[in-house]
Amino acid sequence: MGVPDETTNGATGPLGCGRFARERLELLAAAIGSGDAGAPVDPLVEAHLVRCAECAEAVRAIEADNALLSEMRTSVRKAAEREAEREAARDGGERNGAGSEATGEGGPIPGYTLVGELHRGGQGAVFLAEQVATRRQCAVKMLLGGRFAGERERQRFDREVEVVARLRHPSIVTLYESGRSRRGEPWFAMELVEGERLDAFVARLALAPFDVARLVRAIAAAVAYAHRRGVIHRDLKPGNILVDRDGVPRILDFGVARSDDARIEEPDEDGTTKRGEFVGTYGYAAPEQLLGDPEQVDSRCDLYALGVILYECLAGRRPFAGVRSIGELVALKSSGSFPRPSSVAPAIPKDLEVIALRLLAADPARRYETADALVEDLDRVLDGRPIRARADSLGYVIGKTLRRHWIATAAGIAVSIALAAAGVALAVAYTNASRERMRAERTLRAFQDVLETTNPELGMGTSDMRVLEFIGLVESGLDEALASDPGQLAEVLRTIGLIHLGFGSIEEARGPIERAHALQREGFDSGRTAPERMAAAALALARLRFVRSADDPASPDFAASEAAYREALALREASLGRGHLDTIDALRQLASALRRQGKFDEARAALDRAAERLARGVTGGAPRAIALQEAAILNARAALAGDEGDLPSALEAYGKALAAVRATAVPDDFRIGMTHFNLARTRVALGARTGARADALADALPDAREAVRILRLRKGDDAAETKRAVELLAGLERSAEGGALDGREPSTEPAPR
Repeated sequence: MGVPDETTNGATGPLGCGRFARERLELLAAAIGSGDAGAPVDPLVEAHLVRCAECAEAVRAIEADNALLSEMRTSVRKAAEREAEREAARDGGERNGAGSEATGEGGPIPGYTLVGELHRGGQGAVFLAEQVATRRQCAVKMLLGGRFAGERERQRFDREVEVVARLRHPSIVTLYESGRSRRGEPWFAMELVEGERLDAFVARLALAPFDVARLVRAIAAAVAYAHRRGVIHRDLKPGNILVDRDGVPRILDFGVARSDDARIEEPDEDGTTKRGEFVGTYGYAAPEQLLGDPEQVDSRCDLYALGVILYECLAGRRPFAGVRSIGELVALKSSGSFPRPSSVAPAIPKDLEVIALRLLAADPARRYETADALVEDLDRVLDGRPIRARADSLGYVIGKTLRRHWIATAAGIAVSIALAAAGVALAVAYTNASRERMRAERTLRAFQDVLETTNPELGMGTSDMRVLEFIGLVESGLDEALASDPGQLAEVLRTIGLIHLGFGSIEEARGPIERAHALQREGFDSGRTAPERMAAAALALARLRFVRSADDPASPDFAASEAAYREALALREASLGRGHLDTIDALRQLASALRRQGKFDEARAALDRAAERLARGVTGGAPRAIALQEAAILNARAALAGDEGDLPSALEAYGKALAAVRATAVPDDFRIGMTHFNLARTRVALGARTGARADALADALPDAREAVRILRLRKGDDAAETKRAVELLAGLERSAEGGALDGREPSTEPAPR
């Protein structure tokens, strides 16, 4: 039930004199009719009833309606229970012993034995159960009212199943399966968490503040995981968090959760949440949540609830303990008026207090932007590093004071405007930088979650998993993890595609690389993607086309590779400059595509420009990267000389390239192996041409053996480069045994890198 402003008459029209919204009168009637002397009542409405006969009569009418409705519900429930008992008897559901166990064969849920009730809440009852087939203990939740439950209750129950089924996290209860009982009642089986409520656990152990921080950090990490998958819990509280025997907190009860997955329906009119209806728990709900407007509720309502939980665990009481009515609670939450945690428990560290206050900000914009940001600050507290959140600044406090007394300070505000204007640009820049940082952090966390799916302890990883299987498993989870950030999704897809390409899996590389290019193209055309990212995507596409063409000599398309290289080069020259190392690298790779089309003069000119720019001085490159680029240009010159038939020049250039790579790279670097391979091939061809076959054979054998050793180590036996090297070595060894040497032209280098 929502708590709208006094001036709002509610969706179904006013009651009484119209002074108060219908909902406030209904809340008072519900409190009076509950028979609970401690039930919170709104003192303003209660005082008004003394003077207004119309509103008093309206409240009495509501109370009578509620009593009648309660009586009807009780009758229906009892009838349902009697009918359920009769059906259970007809189904042969026998009870063992004292009647506390329903067997899986004849009980209400096929395949499960219900042992006893664990918990009963507002929506469902949870039973201790045993899965007959596995003898595994679990918890089974069944909808209260069973077949007689209303449509909205059924929708909420079914949605909880769909939401929890999407989540796999160590601190979120795991769902096993779901279905309908023999009597048509919805149920689902989930992991049995043996533990105690969070608040009871903290109180029993009298946890120190930093132990509380570790506990809340684990909860926040689970909430962040759910948020990245579009799930907002909306009812976080100690009663929905159990701490298991290992001290790990586990979040339960996603019955009122909201999902942004279009497949999980949440209609406005006849569904689970209506405008004006409050869902959650008053003590832990955010101010905007109490208004009952679903449009105002986002992931920050969960952050507010985490703030109440953190405050309660640190101070031993909730921030709004002792309020006498719902109206008072709403007013205090909306104004952010509550004691500082340190005033209740002085031993609370300053940074933890700042984090709690930031979470409990009445304005959602002043809370943490994401649960990931909260996790980071808690990590910083635990590591002894400065947190990113800060206490309210003097300017903020003064601003609040000025808003309260705006008439008396109007002149001062006018004078301050000129001074404040100077800081606007800095504020905007800081905000933009913070937004980008948070975006990057969200992406990192999302990608870490995807990587965790390969962890054999948490996901689907196995001890015999190969690298490409690992990459494929990661790739399969990317769309969901990075759905909200196509630019970052494109970057990760490009990286995965290049890894596939590096292992020679050309067709596996094609999908992610082409999709990454399309995503970046869409972003670039709309102004969202930076030129350098577009250039990187174009370069990956160019390399894919180059490798596919080299792998299919019957129908090569090096022209398409050239076009993509030219696009990347133009983008890098415009954004990074001609002297940037990445620009020079694009120019060198373009030369390879030109060479493979027989455009030797253009290829030579491109390599000359690349070498000249490298010699003039480079930006954006470490000394090691510059040295490797020099070696790559030497390799490209050697390949060009070989294609033109100048084998002595090719041999000399390959020798220089090998020396340059050895001086910079690790001993078994892939590039060293490929250069040995090209040296061996060139020696064979040159020896066949000059007649110095014996000398060529003696010189080529060591190069071929080293090439095979390194390529097997780096790429495996199935890689095309390894197979060519093995074939070359076998031929050389046969020649050495037979005293003859066949003369074949040297191969060109593989895809430019």
